[in-house]
Order: sequence, then structure tokens, then C-alpha cells
Amino acid sequence: MTRNESEIRFWLKNILTEENLDDFSVNILGNATKGEGHVGDIVFISLTSAESPKEYHLVLKCSKQNKTLRETTPDKECFTNEIYVYDTVFSVFTQFQRKHQIENPFDSVPKYYGKFMNENIEVLVFDNVKNAGYSLWNKKNPLTRKHINMVVEEYGKFHAVSFAMQDQHPEQFEELSSGLQEVLKMVLKSNGLDGMLMKCTDEVYDLLKGDLDDNILSTWKNFKSQMNYIFYDMCKEPDVKKVIIHGDCWNNNYMFKYAADNQILPVEVAILDWQTSTYSSPIIDLSYFLFACISKEDIEDLDEILRLYHKSLTSHLSRMGADSNLLYPMDTFLQDWKKYSRFGAALSSLVFKVSATESEEVIDFTETNETGGDVSSPFSYDVKDKASYKNRARHVVKDRQTD
Repeated sequence: MTRNESEIRFWLKNILTEENLDDFSVNILGNATKGEGHVGDIVFISLTSAESPKEYHLVLKCSKQNKTLRETTPDKECFTNEIYVYDTVFSVFTQFQRKHQIENPFDSVPKYYGKFMNENIEVLVFDNVKNAGYSLWNKKNPLTRKHINMVVEEYGKFHAVSFAMQDQHPEQFEELSSGLQEVLKMVLKSNGLDGMLMKCTDEVYDLLKGDLDDNILSTWKNFKSQMNYIFYDMCKEPDVKKVIIHGDCWNNNYMFKYAADNQILPVEVAILDWQTSTYSSPIIDLSYFLFACISKEDIEDLDEILRLYHKSLTSHLSRMGADSNLLYPMDTFLQDWKKYSRFGAALSSLVFKVSATESEEVIDFTETNETGGDVSSPFSYDVKDKASYKNRARHVVKDRQTD
């Protein structure tokens, strides 16, 4: 849907109050490419004002206004949950880290200017990090080890804040985490998307038949019988160590900035799309990210990557006056990985399918719903680039034989 200048100006008038811009002009630069995984519309704009020498390069993330869509899918919940993360969770986390005088805090998210909400729409406004030199990785390729390490270390820092707050301010943290919704569960239940995950598991099985040992493939196919437990019940168990998680850890939710003299060496990452953030095991983030983004070569060094995550977590906890040996010791973390990493593996089939999809194959699932279609139907196509789909899936399927 094309957003017009007058409505964008109205939203920004309400959002950019702290910028003291009474009169400004808006230039609409375009929209996100179809099929980049967004729920809603993404609009890129530039904003100028005679009152300020600064030119603002902004991203507007807008929910759909289709009444049927808002009533039959968790579209509204996706946006209100992300607004809660940016308005409340990140604000509290920032204050907590400042109180401990953390020099290198977790802050790897785009600058957030604010939101506009009424009964028909939700809009969030961010700094466009692309203008600061950040770029998306090609979703068809696994991330390099440098990229993997950078994200893993950031997740270690992010999760550490939850552990430290739970230890030092348990009542405040309980109130904070209780404000999050279980949006991913809503999305999976919405119009059969969980069933589509099972179909994608079968697709991967068929692609790899004759390529991998039957016992490995049998273990993989067993995921179908575990899906309900993995997505709805696994993290309800009383002994689960929980933190506030990102929750949507596929390739397109990371933008990287590179060294000026080395365009393959990432120096910063911006983690995007916090709509499915919730309170759950940190292994959900870690397994989702690693199985969605890791290469064949790096999955063979998975133990070292897991140690790097825990080292980052431990170091950040220590700076906040907490002890990982009490809050999340290495042996507990590895036991949790063994159990809960099934989450990332179970999602990977769908992620690999989307990652292997060419732009001309994409069917926008929000458009499908606006016309009364099924949420899962846009994922029912037959991928043309089966080699990419197969190659991305093979090493994850092989890894599952050890569980």
C-alpha cells in the first residue's frame, strides 16, 4: 500500500515532538522490497526543515489498516509488542546498564524516535541505518564467521541484562517481562502457519533423500511429531532459565556496518524487527539465529561459537555485578542448548525456503490476507533454486543427528 505525504506528515508531527520541528518537508523515497519478511508496510523518507540544518533519514514501519486482517491475524499485536519493546524494555535496559556505568552496553538497535497509535493503525519511526553505512547481507548466503561471532556476542550481552535484572531487581523485571506478548505463538496458530512448517520439513526431507543417511533423515522427519511441543509447550517447563529474547533471528533482521578499508569485515550490527520479542529461553534466539544463518564450515565449530556466546554473557554479567556461575553456569547453558535448540532447527526449513526464494517468486502474505487468503498460502510455492535450498538445509539436518 502506498502511503501519502499528508498522513506521513500527520504521524511525524505527533512523533517528532522532541525534535522541535514545527515546519518540515517530507520526501517519500520508496518502500521495502516485497518478500523481505515484514508484517505491514515499510516506508523510507527524508525530512528537512528550515529550523534545523540536519536532514533526517527515517524508516516508518506501519501496520496494515485492513479491518479483516486486523481481526483475523495478530497484526496489531505484532506492532504493539514491538512498541512495548522500544518504549519500555530498551529504556529500562539502558537505564540499568547506565547505573552500572557500562562502557560498551547492549544498544545494537536503530535509533527509535517514537510511535503513533490509534484504533486503526500503529506506526514506529526509526533512523535509517542504511544512510549511516549499514547494509543487509544477501539472504541466500550463510553469514561469515566474523558476522556470526558479532551477533552471538551481542545476544550474550542482551541476555545478560535480563539475568542481572532478575537477580538484582526481581519485582521490576517480572513486571517488565509480563508486558510482552507471545506473538510468535499467535502467528504460528494464525491460519495454519504451523502446518506450513511441517510441510517445509517434508520438503527438506524430500530434497535430501538419497543425499544423506536414512537414519539422519528419519531423525529430521521426526520434527513433525514434535512441532506442537517445541513451539507451544517446550519453554513452559518450570526449570527453564528465561530472559527477554529478540525472537525473530533470520538473515534479514541484521544490518552490518563495515570497516572503511575492508568491506568484508563487519564492525557494527543493528538488530531489527522486535515484533516477536517475548520472555523465554535464550536458546530460542541463539538456535534460531545459528541454524538460520550458519555455514557448513562454521557449524562444525559450533562448540566454539557456543563458548563465545557464554563468554560474552559472563563478561557482561560481571560488569553489572552479577555472577554467571550462579545465574547461568556453562553446564546449565549446554544442557539447555541440547534441549531447546530444537526450536531453531524446527524453524529452519521455512527460513531456508524463504532465503532461497527469488524476488519474482514472492507472494506478499499481508496482501494475501487482505484479500481473504490463508496466511500459509504464500509459502506453498515450489522454490526454483532448489540447490540453494538444499545446500542451506543439509548441514542443519546433519547436526540434528546428535540430539
